[in-house]
Amino acid sequence: MSVLFFKPIARPAIWGKTLVKDYFHYDDFPEGIGQSWSFSAQEGASTVCTNGEFEGKTLLELWNHHPELFNSSFERFPVIISLVGPEDDLSIQIHPDDDYAKKIGYASGKNEAWYFIESKENANIVYGHNAKDEKDMRSYIARDDWNGLIRHLDVHTGDFVYLPAGLLHALRAGSVVYEIQQATDITYRFYDYHRKDAQGKERELHLEQAIACMSYDQEMMKNHIEPKEETVDHAKVTTFISNKSFTVKKVEIHGKSVLPVTQYLLATVVKGNGKVDGTDIQVGDNFLVPANLMSITLEGDMDIMITCE
Repeated sequence: MSVLFFKPIARPAIWGKTLVKDYFHYDDFPEGIGQSWSFSAQEGASTVCTNGEFEGKTLLELWNHHPELFNSSFERFPVIISLVGPEDDLSIQIHPDDDYAKKIGYASGKNEAWYFIESKENANIVYGHNAKDEKDMRSYIARDDWNGLIRHLDVHTGDFVYLPAGLLHALRAGSVVYEIQQATDITYRFYDYHRKDAQGKERELHLEQAIACMSYDQEMMKNHIEPKEETVDHAKVTTFISNKSFTVKKVEIHGKSVLPVTQYLLATVVKGNGKVDGTDIQVGDNFLVPANLMSITLEGDMDIMITCE
């Protein structure tokens, strides 16, 4: 048993063109793709294994029928991992927390996180708002004072941003991002800059649901990230976050390094190239490290993002 590679799923978006296709060498992607799902076990949209004894099997099938690969504490596959390349600003949105999600029939809410693989100069994202409470929020909306309401956060290449459920947020054009999200695929669109489609219609908003999910906690609107670094052989491992939803790390390889495996890992190469257990890998490659492996050998010059429990 060695690592298992997965074919990404192209996800069309009105804010996507060719950035994801070009940056990650996904030559079979058409134009108009805003993101790709590197790992998904969603019904009807599950990534497919491309090698080894499980070639042709979906991640959902492996989760359901081969639990030894994961030894997971979760009943459902817990995350969706994406690569995102917005070439226009995304709509401003929000996700529900556990309490709200369970009320409408979902197992959990949706926390997210972004690692900025590359960011243009002076880039920023939507991150929070200035309303004191719901009454204040509705007053901003009634005045159409979106500029006064919406907060922004400056971002740079290598930054990590946590997006807890209830936080108003949006990516903006100009960054290439590794995205982690809980697998509850609920998004409420709060504001879309009054953009119109070819028929002159604005996209549907979910304003009341968004307001119902909104947090007014000012501490939430500060990106409190304290990375922890450790060096292993010719690798630097940075842990950005570890909570009940997910753990996210970056492994920087310069040379050859043997990394111990204590749980399953979802790995995506975001910079450079090299080898994993003797197999060539490059930017855009996605592989699952099964829980029953004792270790993996990485060599080359590359950055690999890893999500685990």
